[in-house]
Amino acid sequence: MKNVLLLAIVSLLISCNSTSKKKVDTATSEAPNYKLELLWESDTTMRTPESVLIDRKRDILYVACVNENPWENDGNGFISKMDKSGKVIDLKWIEGLNGPKGMGISGNSLFIADINTLVEANIETGQIINKIEIEGQPDINDITVADDGTVYVSGSGSVTIYKLEDGSLNSIFEGEEGERFNGLFWEKDRMLLLTSNSSIFYAIPWATMQAKVIATNMGHGDGIAPVGDGGYICTNWKGAINYVSSKGIATELINTETIGENNADADFSIEEQILYVPTFFKNQIKAYKLVKSEI
Repeated sequence: MKNVLLLAIVSLLISCNSTSKKKVDTATSEAPNYKLELLWESDTTMRTPESVLIDRKRDILYVACVNENPWENDGNGFISKMDKSGKVIDLKWIEGLNGPKGMGISGNSLFIADINTLVEANIETGQIINKIEIEGQPDINDITVADDGTVYVSGSGSVTIYKLEDGSLNSIFEGEEGERFNGLFWEKDRMLLLTSNSSIFYAIPWATMQAKVIATNMGHGDGIAPVGDGGYICTNWKGAINYVSSKGIATELINTETIGENNADADFSIEEQILYVPTFFKNQIKAYKLVKSEI
């Protein structure tokens, strides 16, 4: 009887160990082993670049330069044009902005988040054609555009997601005070949101408009960009760049905080697997190749 009982205990221990190991392997396999390799870095003629947007139709980059203070109505902000090798084509393509940040393309217009104003410019000429102001201190920050061209904007100060409808910005989702909404990315069945104070990566299904946590501890969350494998690159303004898998597992790819280099609102080319990152106070854009590293 003792031998039978001892055999049962040993079998149970082996089973528990096997189950535990299986869980670890599964979790590891859910997060691909990526790394970022620096391809190039631009010169330093830009001033406090906060956001990069790939114009996939014209095969160029737009860079929003807040030019020092990101939340001051000083009129010195501008948008630059850059080619995909890091060469500045037109340093001050669009001028007269205050603290331009996130951008989005809808039709023939480039939309720019500029503190309390959504600015619309003709993408062919660079001429500003419309401005939509929001009362109070919304501190609008990022922009995402739906497949049908609808523009959505995040308000960091107002903790609100806005939808552009009939020439006005209307609230469609509000968060908790102090969270500071930042990065947005539209998807067919949900809106993705990254916060800079509460450091949370959310999914907000259109069907319920009830936010669900994808990942936490995202630092000073800034930009969101899909990688093409179900996962996303999420930047942390203070210096980290993270890959978040479809299962919500976050892996740090790089951290430049120790050298005083920010990683702001980046954009990613799925076709080329290249990440374009604005470094804010370092006045540069850096391009990284996303590659799978050998274990």
